[in-house]
Amino acid sequence: MRYFFYGTLIDPDIRRHVMGERAPAAVEPATLPGWRRFSLKGASFPIARPDRTAAIDGVLARGLDKEAGRLLDIYEGPGYGRTIVSAIDARGKSHDAVLFVEDGSVEFVAVPQPWDYEAWVRRHKKTFMAALKTQPWAPR
Repeated sequence: MRYFFYGTLIDPDIRRHVMGERAPAAVEPATLPGWRRFSLKGASFPIARPDRTAAIDGVLARGLDKEAGRLLDIYEGPGYGRTIVSAIDARGKSHDAVLFVEDGSVEFVAVPQPWDYEAWVRRHKKTFMAALKTQPWAPR
């Protein structure tokens, strides 16, 4: 199964921490049309919400097995569920992929500023990784 990652799981260190030896050896750049990435109030990770006028840049991971999927479910934690989307790879080919989205059980408050991976690495990754070592899901 393919997965589209648009937030902290873009980072190879996070993927290795979450999935261990099941982490994909490589991912490829991809775009998710019809969705917008938002920063969240009180969190350093983003959320994706449908928006016909937008697209999210991220990465497409291939070949993840059921156990990797189970580990990703744990990492995503409360408030997230799966949906199937069509992500476009760098060659322009569409692929069905799993996207983790809010499931309505937790109230996530989006804020207007965009979430940026490079800024997250500089400002939050070290603290995020430290917190991740003490809990099974993404630090809130």
